[in-house]
Amino acid sequence: MADHAAAASPRSVLVAKARTEWAFLHSGFVLIGVTMTMLGPVLPYFMHRWMVTDGQAGLFFSASYSASFVGTLLTSTLLPRFGFSRVISAGYFCYVLGVALLGVGPWYFSTICVAIYGLGYGLTNPSVNLRATQLPSSNVAAAVSLLNFSWGIGATLSPFLVAFFLGHLGFRSLTTVLAVGFTVICLAHFSRKEQAPAAAVAKPKRTFRVWKARLQTTPWISLALLFFLYVGIEVSVGGWVALDEKRMASITTSSLAAAPASFYGFLLLGRFLVPWMLKSVTQQTLCVRGLVLVAVGVSFVAMAHSRPLLYTGALLAGFGCAPQYPIFVTWLASLFKDDSTWLGALFFGSAGLGSALIPWLVGVVASQTHSLRFGFLLPLVSALGMIPCALRACPKRSVTASASAA
Repeated sequence: MADHAAAASPRSVLVAKARTEWAFLHSGFVLIGVTMTMLGPVLPYFMHRWMVTDGQAGLFFSASYSASFVGTLLTSTLLPRFGFSRVISAGYFCYVLGVALLGVGPWYFSTICVAIYGLGYGLTNPSVNLRATQLPSSNVAAAVSLLNFSWGIGATLSPFLVAFFLGHLGFRSLTTVLAVGFTVICLAHFSRKEQAPAAAVAKPKRTFRVWKARLQTTPWISLALLFFLYVGIEVSVGGWVALDEKRMASITTSSLAAAPASFYGFLLLGRFLVPWMLKSVTQQTLCVRGLVLVAVGVSFVAMAHSRPLLYTGALLAGFGCAPQYPIFVTWLASLFKDDSTWLGALFFGSAGLGSALIPWLVGVVASQTHSLRFGFLLPLVSALGMIPCALRACPKRSVTASASAA
């Protein structure tokens, strides 16, 4: 009996450590969800404080997601060399530095701060997701999905937190709380003992001819466009809808949470319902119906002259966005099988470029036309343009059968 207890003790210790690490992974993703989506609700405050134009305000989004794209590329080199704990802690340190200095100095200094924590997002997002696949779990796919659900919780809470702090405690109090939280998570990951990473296996050299031969038999251009346009739409609507709400009559600081919360709240709800929806419809059907819903929602946002119509448009757009990204990732894996591990950089890179470019262009159009409503035409046209791309990019077997993988 004593021997059995002694044998069970190391396993119980490992389980306890895994639970602790899971707790830090989820807590970190909640904070990341808050930080990566707070630009929208904070943007009216920044614009009023520094008197920046819509075009200049759009640079905040570009700075964040351009740096995130760079961070994502760096993980392929840093993870094999330094391991998960060091790379994840480095990403959270970028959050500490960027968030702590956000709002200090002129507006262009804050764009640098946004870029710093955007780099942190690029380092932490893929690293945390990959680390989650290595932790003990009865269902790895469900555990990873739940981890990203925590990101959605943070994104939904973000506008309410921004509204509360701006209305009562001030912006510096918000950044201080976030910086302290990221510091705790950073130290927790840095102090975690991890085996030294094995020497990186030499990667096979893949020439342009190899890439061309593997891509030419698939609708890769349509799939890359789906990644590019979708993430651009999500960041554009979630980021700019708070400013549209602010410019309506009789809108107070405390009510700025409603429009972005409607978008991210129904995006979160839709992600939760996707597995059940796929039991009755195919991936392609759900994708196209969602894009139509996005187009309708963005149209309502662009035409809204009242808060109820704006909120309705935001929640319709969020619910329509919900199934898109998971479905596109499923199509990527279905089209390229094992090759998706090295071809994925092309498509995730497209998503990074879309999130940096499209929200900035929304601000440019709004600045040139002196109306944010014209800026929303860009995500509207993007949603409609995605429909033929989705019809072409969908793997044939996904049309006739629901995706159990999703």
